[in-house]
Amino acid sequence: MGQLKKKIRPGALELHPEEQAILVNYEVEEIWKEDDGTSEHRGKKKSVKKVAVKTVTRATNIPLMASEIVSKCKLINDSKVGIIEDLLYKLRQREVGGMQNKDESMDLDALRNRGAANFAMEANLRETVDINDLENYIEDLYDEDMAKKVKATSMIAQMFRQTDNFEPLLLHDSLLTTLSRVLRDDGKKSMDLSLNICSVFFSISNFSQFHTLIIENQIGALTMDMIELEIKRSEHRSKEEGLTPSELAQKAVNARSGTVELTNREKKLFGLIQKQDRLLYICFYMLLNLAEDVSIERKMKNKNIVVYLVKMLDRSNVELLILVVTFLKKLSIYKENKEKMGECEIAASLLKFVPNRHDVLLMAVLRLLHNLSFDSEIREMMVENGIIPKAVDLIQDPRFQPIVVGLLYHVSIEESHKSLFTFTDAIPIIFDMLMKVDDLRQAPELIALAVNLTQNQRNAELLCEGRRFDQFIRRAFDLGDELLFKVVRNISQHENIKIKRRFGPYLDQLVAVLKDPETIAELFVEVLGCLANLYVPEFDFLAIVERHDLLEFLSSYLKPESIDDDILLEIVMFVGVLCNEGTAPLLVNAGLVDSLVALMGDKKEDDEFVLQIAFTFHQFLSYPQTMEALLSTAQAIFYLVDLLQDKNKEVRRTADGCLDLVMDSDTDWAEKIRHLKFEAYNHEWLQAVDVSASVSDDKIHSEVLRLGSRGQEDSSDGDVEFETGGMDPEVFGTGMNRAMDIEELAASKLAEERELDGYDEYNDFDEEDLLKRYVMREGIS
Repeated sequence: MGQLKKKIRPGALELHPEEQAILVNYEVEEIWKEDDGTSEHRGKKKSVKKVAVKTVTRATNIPLMASEIVSKCKLINDSKVGIIEDLLYKLRQREVGGMQNKDESMDLDALRNRGAANFAMEANLRETVDINDLENYIEDLYDEDMAKKVKATSMIAQMFRQTDNFEPLLLHDSLLTTLSRVLRDDGKKSMDLSLNICSVFFSISNFSQFHTLIIENQIGALTMDMIELEIKRSEHRSKEEGLTPSELAQKAVNARSGTVELTNREKKLFGLIQKQDRLLYICFYMLLNLAEDVSIERKMKNKNIVVYLVKMLDRSNVELLILVVTFLKKLSIYKENKEKMGECEIAASLLKFVPNRHDVLLMAVLRLLHNLSFDSEIREMMVENGIIPKAVDLIQDPRFQPIVVGLLYHVSIEESHKSLFTFTDAIPIIFDMLMKVDDLRQAPELIALAVNLTQNQRNAELLCEGRRFDQFIRRAFDLGDELLFKVVRNISQHENIKIKRRFGPYLDQLVAVLKDPETIAELFVEVLGCLANLYVPEFDFLAIVERHDLLEFLSSYLKPESIDDDILLEIVMFVGVLCNEGTAPLLVNAGLVDSLVALMGDKKEDDEFVLQIAFTFHQFLSYPQTMEALLSTAQAIFYLVDLLQDKNKEVRRTADGCLDLVMDSDTDWAEKIRHLKFEAYNHEWLQAVDVSASVSDDKIHSEVLRLGSRGQEDSSDGDVEFETGGMDPEVFGTGMNRAMDIEELAASKLAEERELDGYDEYNDFDEEDLLKRYVMREGIS
């Protein structure tokens, strides 16, 4: 008795259009297996599983929720965590709403969840504040005593931390204008004062509807000026002290462990740097909120916001770094900002943080690198700074896997970068990942990376080491996935004969897939392309052709009007591979030789088709039966001669090789081809000779043909005379001059040709031959 087995193939993941749920599409394939090993396909059934999702709010930990969903649902592979996260963010955006796009919303929400206000305003006084004392605080802002101003702004900043106070505070007639005036006049004198006032406007900036209040008070421009001032101060201080902020921060960390000791000067300087970090954080965060408006963001760009942000990457405060990288990611979607980042050599600055023990910072950096990796120049900088080994080390971490795979895919686009993966563990890791994914359409970057890397021969060899090749190709057959066969096809295209030989046991299976009526066009092309790459003389193609009636099958596809060019091209290549001593008569009987000659005429403008058909002709000319069939129509030879003038060097070389084979085997054709080659190589010169004939063609032609005898010699004085035969002497003289010109040109051209390599076949011609040949040409042109 047999048994019914079910194979489940997960499909696309999507949100439920109405409910708070994720839909998991999957397909169930039923197969009845008999005891003797035979199997019967019973059909496929598509189904959908609904995964309910808890309420998603701004406070929800999306990554944690995504991991829980993947772990509980067996239909969702671990590699889909990133996709589930994206769906959850979309779900939250749908439920909560908002004016920002998904990526920006994700980034800003992550920042808010980290308690930005607490970090930025932790230096504020924690005294009890009463909104009824607001007028007293405003009055203190006009006092000359800086301490009072700092205290008053600190109290006002604490009021703004409670959203319940927004209405009375924002409705006050002079509060915001007074604060902006104090910041403009006294901000440079006290960092504490600047920090307090910026904290007020930062609290307001968290609400889009109040952005106009900030703009009206010109706080954006003041903030940019303040950032510029603090950067200059920091650079000047670093130059004086001989320590950068990050170096001093590292020294402070070492001091806590007892390995070094900070001087009083260094302690004071470190405290100043910490305060400056808080101020810069508040300033950049406020600008990030204001950058929701593209016109405001453009103004920031004009005031060098990108340069200031890149300089912040030399700081060591993690919260500030996360904010800065998030801001840079937002700006990087615009070409001019990306180019400015490249000028600032941002790749080297970012890769200092890969890897990193702070996961949030590491994820932010990887996302920014992914955005920047679309630019070829910045990609090159990343590679120079070691992005490949660093990213490969992170590829197995499920938290970073989707973004790292996408980043490596972009890097692998460049041909010069593919070989660098050989010196990492990338190939074994990617192999393991491919063997675990059931539906590669859900992991497009992964399969794209594998396709790119296997275009390099050494990477392909690594993928084939040990039992990997057999496991990989068997999985490709089991899944019937055209994406996996793209990788198989890449492996087959390399010149390494050892790799090609490993396809031997699978040739029958490949042909079976090719002939299966259920094979989709995309899979058909990949399998056919794989077979077309397997030019291995020791393979018994004759047996395969006879077992599968393959030539009739291929012949039925050689119809340009009904078959896609991709398939047609692969068939041409495969026919060339199949041609050998045993299959040559079968190819002729199947009509494939005549079909390819006709196809050459149809596709003569397509270089790729012309090159592959010419290669197949070369194969035909290597065996008597196919050569005879090909030479039975002169059109094939004329096509090949015409290709000698093709712009493509490979086309010219292949056509020349074909003609050499014909000349070596057929003396009649050899003479004709020499003449045709001469005309082809000297086409321009012959045209010039033809065009110059302009005097009495009919009369001159008849006289010039007689010039071979040169007339009769006079026996009395030895002078040479020419008979005019009653022809007008003036016309005869013109014809004589014309003939002499042709003779001189022919002799000159022959001398030139004899000096050139590759034209020895023309040495049989002498001057008189050329003269007669091209004077005759005059007469018939």
